[in-house]
Amino acid sequence: MKTGIVGWFGSDNLGDEILLHSLMHNVNAAAGGSDFVVFCPDPDRVAELHGVHTAPMPTLRGDGLADRTKQTMRLIRECDLLIFGPGTVFQERSPNLPWPGTLPLFARITGMAKLAGTPVAAIGVGVREGGTAFGRSILRSLGAASLAVGARDRRSAAHFGRSAAVIGDMAYAVELPDPPAPSGDLRFAISMRPLAPDVQKSLTESLRGCTSQLRAQGWTGDFLAMAYGREAQGEDDREIYAADFGSDLRLAWSPLDDGQGLRSGLDPWLRSLAAYQLVLGTRLHAALMAVAMGVPTVAVAYERKVRDAFVDLGLSDFMVDPDCSAGQLHQTAVRAAGTPEAFREARVRLVRQGLVARDFIGDVVKRLG
Repeated sequence: MKTGIVGWFGSDNLGDEILLHSLMHNVNAAAGGSDFVVFCPDPDRVAELHGVHTAPMPTLRGDGLADRTKQTMRLIRECDLLIFGPGTVFQERSPNLPWPGTLPLFARITGMAKLAGTPVAAIGVGVREGGTAFGRSILRSLGAASLAVGARDRRSAAHFGRSAAVIGDMAYAVELPDPPAPSGDLRFAISMRPLAPDVQKSLTESLRGCTSQLRAQGWTGDFLAMAYGREAQGEDDREIYAADFGSDLRLAWSPLDDGQGLRSGLDPWLRSLAAYQLVLGTRLHAALMAVAMGVPTVAVAYERKVRDAFVDLGLSDFMVDPDCSAGQLHQTAVRAAGTPEAFREARVRLVRQGLVARDFIGDVVKRLG
């Protein structure tokens, strides 16, 4: 079986690369093996991280449009299945993306797949909030043209029509290593991402205040840089670390650092994540992977996707808004660290939801005949 995957991979966002890794692992398991070609903005980086065949995203910009379109059509025609996602791939606008965003691109790729006779599926996809009637009509058309749609959450699924299923985040379907034995140390980690300037300033002050209180209580802390902003302006978490947290926290190691590929680095990173007794996560996948490893976690609900995920996992008591005070954040953090059983239960829910995603992928593969 040959599978094409279209998504925003290669920008050194660890969450996105975990999603791609999980999708390919589960397609391989369902199909008994698959060759992949990943269409993405940075093919060289994706090939380096995942060791798969890659091709440029078939945009309309740049020189050589006719040749690029011809190559894309040939590659799509060779595929038995073309998958959109996972992640928030359907966006009309974002801080770095003007309207109408990615929707015309995905509509065009769907048309190319139809011409090539290649079935299309969307797996683990999310839709960014703030869409228009125009965007909703495109999403309904994409849903109707797809073999199957498995959305990350209920709100995203509703955009594609009644046949769309809710399968959860593909991070839930990652194969998890056994966590290390507890060390007894009081260790915490913070994940912070760039946000709108006024929101970022307020949240950074609250995180710094909470950090100071935790350190005064005997905790030691690290900073989890989940994204390095490769070819993506304003997405490098390390800039926040250097400006605001470098004097108080250590910079944690990331699988993006060593050049050995994500597959070899993911398990060690997950085990290192499991060694914390507390995670404060602004990046969604810092929070979700911490919960997956059973770590008490406070999520900063800066976007709908964060809130939806923690509500679905039964962890709504451990969310804070971006405008929270340092005192509110610290109070929630102490409560989370003192309630490990809530996160053990959430871990079970997360793993069960991962089985839903795996079963969905298995069903898609079976429907190919």
